[in-house]
Amino acid sequence: MKKRVLLILFNIIFFNKTLCQSDSIIINEDPKLTKVLELKKLVNQETFTSGQYTVQIFSGNFKDSQELMNKIKEDEDLDEIFFIFETPYYKIRVGKFVSKIKAIKELKKIKKKYPSAFILKPN
Repeated sequence: MKKRVLLILFNIIFFNKTLCQSDSIIINEDPKLTKVLELKKLVNQETFTSGQYTVQIFSGNFKDSQELMNKIKEDEDLDEIFFIFETPYYKIRVGKFVSKIKAIKELKKIKKKYPSAFILKPN
């Protein structure tokens, strides 16, 4: 009987302390991190504005993307080539097109060499 009373008393004291904890979380964020994130957003907005189409040729790891990028640079058919990192993949995109029709025309040319290419409209 004494054990039960002590066990109950111990549980009341212990759980009373755990219930007294606050449920707020304090996040200490380095101001430099915030600045870097803002710069990344700005760079992404400058690269592709809303309403433009592009053709994505590749999405994958860094090594494969670098090899393909070197191969693409040797090919003089492609004008604007963008090497982009969006977590967790590196992406290679070609061109900025205002109309979808122009993007489709370019996609037909690109698909001859890169069959997995597709049209993308970044936000």
